[in-house]
Amino acid sequence: MSEHIPSLADLRREIDVLDDQIQDLLRRRAEAVRRVAATKQSQGSLDNGAFLRPGREAQILRRLMERHRQGLPPAALVRIWREMISALYDLQAPLKVAVHAPNKSAARWDLARDFYGSTTPMQLCNTATAVMRAISAHPMTLGVMAPPEEGERESWWPMLAGRANDTPRVIAKLPFVPNPRGRLAELGAFVIARTPPEESGEDCTLVVVVANEEAPSMARLSTLLAQAGLDGRVLAQQHGAGDGGSRMLVEIPGFMAEGDARLAALIAAEPGLIADAVVIGAYPVPVAEVIVSLSVTVEEGCQP
Repeated sequence: MSEHIPSLADLRREIDVLDDQIQDLLRRRAEAVRRVAATKQSQGSLDNGAFLRPGREAQILRRLMERHRQGLPPAALVRIWREMISALYDLQAPLKVAVHAPNKSAARWDLARDFYGSTTPMQLCNTATAVMRAISAHPMTLGVMAPPEEGERESWWPMLAGRANDTPRVIAKLPFVPNPRGRLAELGAFVIARTPPEESGEDCTLVVVVANEEAPSMARLSTLLAQAGLDGRVLAQQHGAGDGGSRMLVEIPGFMAEGDARLAALIAAEPGLIADAVVIGAYPVPVAEVIVSLSVTVEEGCQP
């Protein structure tokens, strides 16, 4: 007897059944999020963006990527989950996104939209100060910030070098999973919010080092970092900080919290040079994606 070959009608009916099952599972997931929100509300932990779990979300996406074998391209799989996660934010608190667009460039709008979903309200801000005002006016606002550039007129990262409880912190880096077929492959962004960063298991920390000299030796700084047990690299500098000193944005592998003993050791190593070192956030290391027969690799270090 010949093997039965399903007709197109049979296959389409199978797709309809699968669609119904997917929709039912989405409904169940939304209900689970509602229960989580209710529990957090009873514990008073939904204030000031505390419902955001950047570390937990990174773990979810990494797990999905690890078990992904075939079917959808990995970037599409992540986009679907990010759309779902972002849409379900509203069950906990109304989220907004302010996109930093220096030089009136909207290039990172799509990058932000890809990660935070089509239903999340977004606004374009052509200055870092405008983003900070948006976050101050609405604590549930995320800022998607352009990476620091040499000679930029306004740097956003020194604005985070305070220790007040409501000072925004870096919580993510985009894109988390690059899409090599998209036009946004060369772009990047840091995400800031009025919520503490969260450890994901593979992270990088950003520290603002305040120096008493306007142009400190980078070699000397690297030596002091190494002596304090910190394998850091300078991403950006701000000279002439108004007091004759300078500020440096340093990226350090691993997750660090404010008050880490290594930062105290850095300052103590040469207090005449290092005035302060402030953790301004941390982010889950993005996944580096190489699509070769739908294979996925995770690149070591802090670079996506």
